[in-house]
Amino acid sequence: MCVGVLMHTSTSSRCSMEAAQSSRPKRRRPPNFGATIPKITTRGLVTESDTSIPDNIADREDCPLCKKFGSGPCGEIFKQWLACTDKHPGKDASGEPIHLSKCTDLAENLAECLDENTEYYTDNDNNNQDQDANTAEKDRELKDAWREFVNDMEDGIASGKYNVLPFPGKINPKIEVRLATETGAAFFVPEKDGQPIVAAYILDDNGNVIAAGSRDDMDMEGLGCVLQFKVLHDMKSATGRAIYDNENDDVAIFSRTMLLPGK
Repeated sequence: MCVGVLMHTSTSSRCSMEAAQSSRPKRRRPPNFGATIPKITTRGLVTESDTSIPDNIADREDCPLCKKFGSGPCGEIFKQWLACTDKHPGKDASGEPIHLSKCTDLAENLAECLDENTEYYTDNDNNNQDQDANTAEKDRELKDAWREFVNDMEDGIASGKYNVLPFPGKINPKIEVRLATETGAAFFVPEKDGQPIVAAYILDDNGNVIAAGSRDDMDMEGLGCVLQFKVLHDMKSATGRAIYDNENDDVAIFSRTMLLPGK
C-alpha cells in the first residue's frame, strides 16, 4: 500500500525537430522545490497523478532551448518531445541517438508548429519577459504548495498523528555544502527495504522549509535522490526529513539534523 500523498505531477514536455536532433538535455540539476506536490487526502495516504501544476522546465540549466520553446503556442508540443527524449536516452548500434527514431512524430509536429509561429519565437525580448514573469509565478506556486504540505506534516508530528524516527544507518542522508556559493545539497537513499522514497524536505534552524521534492523530482540516477538548497545567513544546521512508502497505514517520517560547516 502506498503511503500518504496525492501527487500533483507536472505536465509532460516537447521540442522542435532541429532541437531534437542536436540539443537533447543530458542532465538536469537537483531541484530546490520540485514540481510534484504531495497532498494529504481524506482517504489517508495514497498516490495518484494530476496535471494541475505544470513542470517549470525553464529552470533546466541542461536545456538552453527550454526557456525559449517551453511556453507559447508550441510549448506543449515542446514538452511532449522533451519528455520523449528523456525517456529514450543513449545511442543505438549504429551510433545514432535513440530518440531520433522514437520521437520522430513529435519532432515533426514541433517543427511544423514552429514554422507556423515563426514571428512569436523570433520576438525574443517580449518572449523572455513573459517567460520570466511566468517562471516567477510558477516558483511562488510551487513554494506555497510545498509549504502547505510541510506544515501539514509538521502539524501531524506535533499532534502525534505521524511518527518521527531516526534514519536507520544504512539510509542516513548526507549533506554537502559549498560555502563559496552558499549552496548545499542533501542526498537521500531512494529505497528503504525495497520501498521507494515518496518525498523529502529540508528545514532550517527555525523550522522553515528551504527545499522539498518528490522521488521523481529528486531522482538523479547514480547520485540517488538529491535536493539543492540555499545556505542562509548564520544557518548552523539543516534537518532532513523523508517519507518512504510502506505496506502499513502508518506514516513514518525519518528525520536527521546535520550541522553545517562554519563559514
